[in-house]
Amino acid sequence: MSSTFNQAQIDLNGRFKYTSDGKLDSWQILKSEGILKGDCEDYSLTLIWLSEGKSTMRFWLALLTFKYLIWYCKSPSGVGHACLWVRGRGWTDNIQRKVLKDYKAMNGKGYKLVFPYVVPIVLLKMLIGKVLRAF
Repeated sequence: MSSTFNQAQIDLNGRFKYTSDGKLDSWQILKSEGILKGDCEDYSLTLIWLSEGKSTMRFWLALLTFKYLIWYCKSPSGVGHACLWVRGRGWTDNIQRKVLKDYKAMNGKGYKLVFPYVVPIVLLKMLIGKVLRAF
């Protein structure tokens, strides 16, 4: 996973531009070429998808087996945020754009974990996002 994950994060970091969803949260995997515009959840979802070889089946299997876990947290500025835990590696997000080895490192940067988004919630958030984008 190491070199694939590292390459996926380098690719994503080079193309990702933070854009807020506004008041309606719309989770999605950013699959287009070129610049990718999204928020913290989109960053995490896209990083998982890229790390899993752009495979939807591997994406969901990785979430089901807790290879990755998206956490709702408070960012260093105190606002709601999502960060990604990667088994065997540590924590990352669209703010740090690199892996921090453990939670102590995240906490030292000012993050406060609140709760994990388990698979049914991720699926629901992505379905809601798809509906919101259709209107």
